[in-house]
Amino acid sequence: MSLIEKISDQAPSLTPSERRLVETVIERPTAAALGTAGELAKSVGVHEATASRLAKKLGYDSYAAFRDALREEFIATRETATRFEKTIEENTPDTILGKLAQDEAQALGRIEEFISAEQISEIAELLMGAGRIFIYGYGNAEVLALMMVKRFRRFGKDVQQLDTTPRGLAEQMLGLGGGDIVLSFAFRRPPRGYAALVETAREAGARTIMISGNSGAFLSPRPDHLLAAPRSGDPDAFQTLTVPMTVCNAIVIAAGLTAKEESLKKLDRLGQLIERFE
Repeated sequence: MSLIEKISDQAPSLTPSERRLVETVIERPTAAALGTAGELAKSVGVHEATASRLAKKLGYDSYAAFRDALREEFIATRETATRFEKTIEENTPDTILGKLAQDEAQALGRIEEFISAEQISEIAELLMGAGRIFIYGYGNAEVLALMMVKRFRRFGKDVQQLDTTPRGLAEQMLGLGGGDIVLSFAFRRPPRGYAALVETAREAGARTIMISGNSGAFLSPRPDHLLAAPRSGDPDAFQTLTVPMTVCNAIVIAAGLTAKEESLKKLDRLGQLIERFE
């Protein structure tokens, strides 16, 4: 049963305060999904306990579970369309490229407000020192996962791109061990199987790294290392992969610098092998 259906079923029993909360949730689902019970309650002038009571009345064990349902139903299915629609409305064929470039430049210009050079270096060292690297990208993040797989293989690292099916992912995680690293991506919401992936890594003694947009702050369980930055200068605009790709490229360059001589030898050997196989 969808959240809207649950609200509909309980409508006759909702108090005036609960109705105001429901109206706010329906009007601004993204804000409600990313905020706390206290923030939602404050926005409509009711007590925080009212928000928790509403969640339970709708069949959820806690407000956190209610918020997760909001994220799943509204952010995952509607946010992309809403942002794309807004982008289309604000542009003409003559302004699309310039406006998009402006938004991307604004986001890139602020990237160091969210991710430091020290963090990039730390992640690069962790990846270069890992026994094996497992990279997980779901949806549009798959292209970033593939890019990182290729880049670190060129450094001679043992890298695997994780399957996106539950069975395939489980099979690959079977051999995960201490000294390994799981690198993942999350945009708008955690990728499928995220919680299980992090829990499995922790049980095995492996480290987890997440590259994400603003939603990274809401990941649960939290990864060991998080690199999170807005993907556009306009939070309501169409979101691209320019910022996370820049973060990935910075990590690759920093990784090469951490073991410069060895990296150059590996790349030289790669060139020789390419010539042989061609």
